Amino acid sequence: MASRSDQFVLKYSYGVHTLAVKANGGSVSVEKQVGTDWVVADTFAADGVHRLDLGNTPTRFTPRGGAAYEVAK
Repeated sequence: MASRSDQFVLKYSYGVHTLAVKANGGSVSVEKQVGTDWVVADTFAADGVHRLDLGNTPTRFTPRGGAAYEVAK
């Protein structure tokens, strides 16, 4: 998967995923859907690679301020 700089919703993907962040002075927020609301689970503002266990609810990735990211299973 190529780097993204747009908002992306990953629906119902079980298991462990890898999130790679290139902050570029910005950040990437990881949000979980709770009913009709979105709750911020974590925000990454530095370059890095992170292991995420996303569970069975939709997950939204929102970059801000020039950040780019990649999500892979």
